[in-house]
Amino acid sequence: MSGGAARRVGLSWAMASAVGSAFMAIPWKLANDVGTPAHSVFVLLVVAATGNTLLSMGQRLRGSARAGRIGLVDLGVAIGLAGFTLAGNHLAAVAVQEMSPSMMNLLLRSELPLTALAAWIVLGERVEGRFWIGTAIAMGGLVLLQGAPAGDVGALRVGAMGIAIASASCFGTLAVVTRAFIHKIDVVGVNAIRLWCAVALWFVFNDAEGIRHIPEAQWRYATMAALSGPFLGRLTLMISARTIEARLSSLVMLLAPVLTLVPAYLILEDWPTERQLLGGVVMLLGIAFPLLRTRR
Repeated sequence: MSGGAARRVGLSWAMASAVGSAFMAIPWKLANDVGTPAHSVFVLLVVAATGNTLLSMGQRLRGSARAGRIGLVDLGVAIGLAGFTLAGNHLAAVAVQEMSPSMMNLLLRSELPLTALAAWIVLGERVEGRFWIGTAIAMGGLVLLQGAPAGDVGALRVGAMGIAIASASCFGTLAVVTRAFIHKIDVVGVNAIRLWCAVALWFVFNDAEGIRHIPEAQWRYATMAALSGPFLGRLTLMISARTIEARLSSLVMLLAPVLTLVPAYLILEDWPTERQLLGGVVMLLGIAFPLLRTRR
């Protein structure tokens, strides 16, 4: 496969991940409307982990040369990814207590430049000027899309901002680690181990007694969210790391907030405002700018 063809394939996988993440937002909201968030997380993790395990078993039965053979590298990467995921979510939960959700979301998007810098230092992936210009445009569009957190910035503590950025660094590290080991691991098996580790950690921080009382509707909505996000969405994002740089995978994932506008309207009848539509267009322009190569 030529370099251009491989790049297009990788971008397609990343786009599929962004679509999955966008559609996850709707059933995820519905699941948390009918039950407690902790129980939604439990269903999400169990369904996604089970899906990855069954897929890995299916690949093994079909005689895949790599699937199902979990070695020390696979185990180490899976545990590392689980650790960074846990740390990122814990830091985000601490930081959001000191700021509005909109400000928290903006700070978490610092994952994009942090991923680019980390991949440059660790993996030697050169960052071109077009990427930084496109990132700036996309971030401006994100502010338009969800609204600037007026009056929030001045009141923020430096420590809270640092914790939020540390959370973004953990999430950005996921992309860099995946990119570094993508050709040495079984993606499906590693994702399954990562998710089962997360399930085990769930029991450490939550009471298992309430699992028996999870409403049927919450199971249904959380299952839909799990299949579109942590299962298919995360798998396709990891697969994209085979052919495109970590920073480009993270850049394409910025499409998720824009794409969420569509199912929000179709399912929840939540029509976006003019500002949100304008922000979506600006984000699309910013994301497209680094991806479109100049014709020779």
